[in-house]
Amino acid sequence: MKKQSGLRGVNLGGWLVLEKWMTPQVFDGFNARNEWELTQSKRGRDSIKKHQKMFIYESDFKWLRDNEVELIRIPFGYWVFGDEPPYVKCVDRLDWAVKMAKKYNLRVLLDMHAAVGAQNRADHSGSGSSSITISWLGNRDNQNKTISVLERIADRYKNEPHIWGIQLLNEPDSDKYGFRLISFYRRAYRRVIKKARPGTRIVFSDAFMPWLLTGALWKRSHYPVIMDVHIYFCFGVRKHLHYKQQIARLNKWRLRLRFFSFFQPVMIGEWSGVLHKEGFEKQHEFAKIQQNMFDKLGYTHCYWSYKTSSTSGWNYRKLVEKGFND
Repeated sequence: MKKQSGLRGVNLGGWLVLEKWMTPQVFDGFNARNEWELTQSKRGRDSIKKHQKMFIYESDFKWLRDNEVELIRIPFGYWVFGDEPPYVKCVDRLDWAVKMAKKYNLRVLLDMHAAVGAQNRADHSGSGSSSITISWLGNRDNQNKTISVLERIADRYKNEPHIWGIQLLNEPDSDKYGFRLISFYRRAYRRVIKKARPGTRIVFSDAFMPWLLTGALWKRSHYPVIMDVHIYFCFGVRKHLHYKQQIARLNKWRLRLRFFSFFQPVMIGEWSGVLHKEGFEKQHEFAKIQQNMFDKLGYTHCYWSYKTSSTSGWNYRKLVEKGFND
């Protein structure tokens, strides 16, 4: 089947929002588990600044263009503008990435990956499990501060036509029935579209509860709504299943994605070929099967991640260099 309207993308993960497992060298010599802990010393902040400048280069954008990548999803934290010390400002690097994407004809999805108060207990919320309290979902003030950052992002890049979309929040924890999270999405949508360029896609996470969250935002013609689904087979109670069983799980996702698409367009904002019980070659094969499926179904999808410090299945560039797209 010919590739349809979806875009093939990657995440620039582990860059402007740190995850220790992705780039452990940034944490070398520090007793820190996440970005918040690393920022507690000047030496730690200097390590972050060095990483921001040296992890992604212009040559990476050229490589992405030359290897048929069309969209980059760029995670950023609420501290992006530098007014949340001791977090390290990174808006200058984000500006640069937007400029490079334009130069190399790449579309950009700006992804609020870490919210004020931490929207989950993962390292990619900036503070993660070391937080004393995860207060985002139950704290309207933190939610409003999160929306304010989104407004500033939308306003800053409103004149850049290659900004494909803005993601309201990555993988938030949700209340049992999703009511408080949906309320946040709707408030954020109303405020962000006042700043964003018409045509900008507003993306919301399914919070790993797609059956409850689908339809959380109604379709809009001037500011299209997209639900972001993350599909991983290396986590959870079924990560130990054998290869053929994982293929069967993937085929079930084909049906689910079609169902959710009746309510709004769907994208796969994160996925990978990583499998708990299989070696690199099987992961390579599994990643290709997924990519072909998403392409044929016409879904925009972004591999997690473009690159890491290791050459594991999480490293899209290494997959391609070993023949992934042949």
